[in-house]
Amino acid sequence: MGRRRQRRSATSSTGEAILVNQLSVRDAVHLVKTEGGSLSTGRIVFRLATVALVAAFTARAIVLGYATAWHLFLPMVAEYLVLLLSLPILNLFLRDDELKRESRKSLAWLFAMAMVASLWIASRSFDEGSAWPTQAKAEAARLLHWITGHQMHWPILGAAAAMALGMPGRVAAYHRHGPPFMAVGLGCAMRVVIPLFGCFLIPYLASGKIPLVWAIWSILLLAELGALWMHWDLQRRLARRGIAV
Repeated sequence: MGRRRQRRSATSSTGEAILVNQLSVRDAVHLVKTEGGSLSTGRIVFRLATVALVAAFTARAIVLGYATAWHLFLPMVAEYLVLLLSLPILNLFLRDDELKRESRKSLAWLFAMAMVASLWIASRSFDEGSAWPTQAKAEAARLLHWITGHQMHWPILGAAAAMALGMPGRVAAYHRHGPPFMAVGLGCAMRVVIPLFGCFLIPYLASGKIPLVWAIWSILLLAELGALWMHWDLQRRLARRGIAV
């Protein structure tokens, strides 16, 4: 009887087995799938190249354009905007029920952002005593100057182009693994975890030994590289167990 119980526990489903630390095989497979499946050599090279390109353009903006800490988050905003805009367009061609729901959510987010922007312009228009269209042009020009004056247009364009060029891979992964089209995965997690580990820099930031903008630049770069490494590491560990994702 005891042997039978031991055998049952030893031959329990692979999904319940622990892959690394407290992460089960099932959860690891889910994470890899939400990141688009297994990384090929080409995908790794593409991800490394785009991360390096955006990081280099952002460093250039810091040095030449005196970009602030707030500017460094603009490339991520561009990525999410490209994703939100692409979902309704993809839905026109793919005709998938789950993707239709995702595209409706993206349209709702885009509508909400448009409403917030319109209300902001209306508030500024009231304060300045100008017409809404006139104030809209002024606010758009101010935003454009805030971006280009600090040389942040190149990092934004690079991040947006990388997201757009990676869209065929996301569509292929969606067909292969199913929904969701885009989930809160390793990239989002690393953008939270890495800053938490970066809290030890607070004394140095307070003393002025490390500029805040370079600290955030380093944290964002480590987050991107960390997410890529975790994706590859999980894929490698699963492959050792004979599990292809």
